[in-house]
Amino acid sequence: MTKYNADQITWKHHAIGFGVFIYVLNTFVIPFFSDQVITIESILFMIPICIVVGYGFGRFKKWQKERKV
Repeated sequence: MTKYNADQITWKHHAIGFGVFIYVLNTFVIPFFSDQVITIESILFMIPICIVVGYGFGRFKKWQKERKV
């Protein structure tokens, strides 16, 4: 097993991870605990929103890393 190196994580990895996390949270977890109905429309509606939010978060992480150097 290789040793974990945090420097290998790019802004794209942050973007994808955050986008997927927000998608699952807002599409499945919050409606489940709020006793809301999960529909195919709500599932499909959240995809472009989470892509944009994930991309914005990833670009922010890239800007933050470049600023520190």
